[in-house]
Amino acid sequence: MQRRSFLGTMAAAGIASAQSAKPGLLFVGGWQKKVIVIDEVTKKVATEIDLKLDVPRSISLSEDHKKLIVHSMMDCGMEIIDIATRKLERSFKLDAGSKKYRLSGFATSPDDKKLYTMLYSVEKKIDRFEVSKPQWATIDMVEGKFEKFVDFPKDQPVRAGRGGGLRVSPDGKFLYMFRENVYIYSTDDFKEIDKIELSKPMFPGAERVMIGPGDDPHEERGTVFGFFNSTDPIVHKTTFGFAKFDLNQRTFEFTPVGPSTTGTLGLRLTPDRKTGYTVAFNGMGPNRRCEFWSFDIASKQVVRKQEFDGRSRFEFNMSSDGKLLYIYGAGNTVEMYDAATMKLVRDLDVNLDMTSNMVVLPG
Repeated sequence: MQRRSFLGTMAAAGIASAQSAKPGLLFVGGWQKKVIVIDEVTKKVATEIDLKLDVPRSISLSEDHKKLIVHSMMDCGMEIIDIATRKLERSFKLDAGSKKYRLSGFATSPDDKKLYTMLYSVEKKIDRFEVSKPQWATIDMVEGKFEKFVDFPKDQPVRAGRGGGLRVSPDGKFLYMFRENVYIYSTDDFKEIDKIELSKPMFPGAERVMIGPGDDPHEERGTVFGFFNSTDPIVHKTTFGFAKFDLNQRTFEFTPVGPSTTGTLGLRLTPDRKTGYTVAFNGMGPNRRCEFWSFDIASKQVVRKQEFDGRSRFEFNMSSDGKLLYIYGAGNTVEMYDAATMKLVRDLDVNLDMTSNMVVLPG
């Protein structure tokens, strides 16, 4: 770690320009029961927000960008943080006695009054643990309780991942689930009203569309923009590319880029939406290579690649002005790379182990 401890000379042009902008804020959860706030100008922890319930597992940005919704595993807890004051506003638990709920992805309504999720429950009996069938659920975020449960269809995939995989249309009427197909449900009763089969006709064998937790402050409202993989059914050649969905019109388009990699960590866009960045993996285990990839969004082409020393486990994000790339998580440091050169410029020790995704907000 000596190589990464405060490199002293921090890519003068990149850091100076970042410091001249309005200060952005980074929010990330960690032990013990805290959300830390990092000031992007000073590159220091500005404050720590103490939580009441448990260690945060995911953080989501509210639709009005005024609140943070923190989800913890213990007691299936939800804690609401006011961004302006950086204070905990309220907390509530969803578990009921011996019945424990486990959420698998969630999305908020446009008015931030409801949260839609997939879940199952685990109830401790005298002689066993009883695991329920998967269900859809609506959470009343005002009252802090479950509003509705609906059994999940047996022939559809369940797990959506931490905070991702689900989106709500801007009018609040439709819930989208992005998996090997795109499933569209009514938010009133969770009945399936449409399905976009990604295996036809454009790209046979298209797999899961990769979208993030919905916390990109520069995201175009009503649009999902992410990655997809497609496998040729004849020679089984895999193709990697961009997927764009219009949640209002239910239209989509795919743009192939090139051969698939072992995996990526999602797409981040600069404020002008002209450049995108991701982390791509090639290989697995000790032979895995970690690379930053830069895309020209207009042409949908990779314009730069740069290998870097990746951890065994980490997450990726980008600064609010698009000039720094962040590697963080599964540890106590945030590594900051200059986006133009893709070189390490600083290693920030936040003095706790991080446990959640990072939410980035412009100044």
